[in-house]
Amino acid sequence: MENRKMGRWAGLFAVLLAAGCAAPSAPRFTDADWVSHVTTGRGAYERGDYRRAADAYGRAQQRARALDDADALAISAVNRATALVAAGQAAEALAGLDEALADARIEPARRAELLVAAARAEQARGQPAAALERVAAALELEPAPALRAQALLAKSGAELAQENPAAATRALADMSAKEWVALPASLQAEQAEMRAAIAAAEKKPKDASARQDEAAVLWKEAGRLPDMARALAAAGRQALAADDPAGAADRFYRSARSLWAQGLRPDALRVLEEGVAVAERLDDESVAKKMGELFVTFQSAQRLDNK
Repeated sequence: MENRKMGRWAGLFAVLLAAGCAAPSAPRFTDADWVSHVTTGRGAYERGDYRRAADAYGRAQQRARALDDADALAISAVNRATALVAAGQAAEALAGLDEALADARIEPARRAELLVAAARAEQARGQPAAALERVAAALELEPAPALRAQALLAKSGAELAQENPAAATRALADMSAKEWVALPASLQAEQAEMRAAIAAAEKKPKDASARQDEAAVLWKEAGRLPDMARALAAAGRQALAADDPAGAADRFYRSARSLWAQGLRPDALRVLEEGVAVAERLDDESVAKKMGELFVTFQSAQRLDNK
């Protein structure tokens, strides 16, 4: 699974923006510097600027150390780890998580959050066995439903990385369909993307494309527009694998247009290139024209920016 599919963390002072779940207790931090750094990090993450988010959360970690505040350090570590994983720097994420885990003052629910974040980091750096160990430790702490879902998603991803799609499916089935739909839209989107990855591994691209379409709708509901656009692009790739170039072109076009409008221009250009390549295969003048017009729009905007 792509790194950018890793989860995010939910409230300003809570962990797991991707899950949309609150912290196990409701911490009331009054230190203005710590709050400022966390606020900056959250804003950067929501814009898709993962490196800047990681830097801001790193400053929050440093402030938490100065305050000798174990809870603030744990929250900062989880948020920074999530940003680093999304930025493709998973190995860097683990040191801060293990530092927070080593503090005996951390309550069990917070410890479970740290373990789940560590599992995702292990998975992202290609260590599925280590990820499964972290997940098992987190589940032993009997986390609340939203965090349990995060743990099961990490477990499913690790099983899939070990080329065991059946075990990946069983991990998701540890929560019922009724339990999944009661969770925040962002967690439901992650589950849809995981099921898409499983379908792709099982050589079922049509099913995978449908799951990615479902994920795009849920990311939009969650207000996660960069993830929505990326899910559309993923749906396009699977549609192409399912021999549906028209469906692929439509999704690539919508994804590129959305990413560009969000200011994520490098991503938009990459997706548009995929769309143009598909359009060239289609004997459909309207599709080729639409892709061409979007390409011209991008070029014009870049020329204006360079003046």
